[in-house]
Amino acid sequence: MPLALGRGEGWPAWTWLCLTAGAATVAAFPAVERRIAAHGGAPLVAVAVLAGPTVGWALITLTTATGTYYALLFTLAQYLQQGLGRSPLVSGLTLLPWVAAFGLAGQLVRRLPARAAPIAPVAGCLLLSAAYAAIAAALFTGHHGEPLLAMLLGAGGLGLGIQFNALIAHLTTIVPANYAPDVSGVTTTTLQIGGAVGVAAFGTLYLSMSSQGGGGHATHAFAVTSAAFTAIGLLASAAAHRATRRTLIAEALLLLHR
Repeated sequence: MPLALGRGEGWPAWTWLCLTAGAATVAAFPAVERRIAAHGGAPLVAVAVLAGPTVGWALITLTTATGTYYALLFTLAQYLQQGLGRSPLVSGLTLLPWVAAFGLAGQLVRRLPARAAPIAPVAGCLLLSAAYAAIAAALFTGHHGEPLLAMLLGAGGLGLGIQFNALIAHLTTIVPANYAPDVSGVTTTTLQIGGAVGVAAFGTLYLSMSSQGGGGHATHAFAVTSAAFTAIGLLASAAAHRATRRTLIAEALLLLHR
């Protein structure tokens, strides 16, 4: 709530108090859950399992990469409709290639050979970052027509879909089956948190830079926002590498022993 309303309200004191309290609650939550488990209780989340480095890096990857998508939904609509004066129909259709490519990615990941599966999350994040970088470059150089934008958005959707599907599949193989509900619940929660933070942070960035009005300012603002998406996508790539590193090492050792 404070992230969503802070800018419009002028960042009053209550927004900062809420953010501080929220950060303190998040920091205290694992300790409380561990204490409940140590006393024989039933914690909401099996922190001992989910706090492992592989699971932790996977959740960071999902949160950051998907957060850029939710932010894109908001900022792209603002850019096309408020900045360029396009209709809601055009705005929605421009994003259609992203959605279609995301759905296609699931089928592609299912057909990957087992040895290629560990590198898919990193490859997907890199493709996502490349799409964001290409959008930023196109806007900075004045090539901002909807057909080119739609094509690049398709590449971004494919990258996000590969990363998402491959990483979810990876999580299901590294966590014992009896902890599947914990993984499912925490994954859903972190995606929602990432989406809310992404919309608030990147939405504030875009709106603050486009507040002067006009298509030129809006285009520049969306280009800068896309460049910021690129940086976050690269961070997600690094996190995805950390999440799958042990699997890659195990595959390499297996090949050496054959």
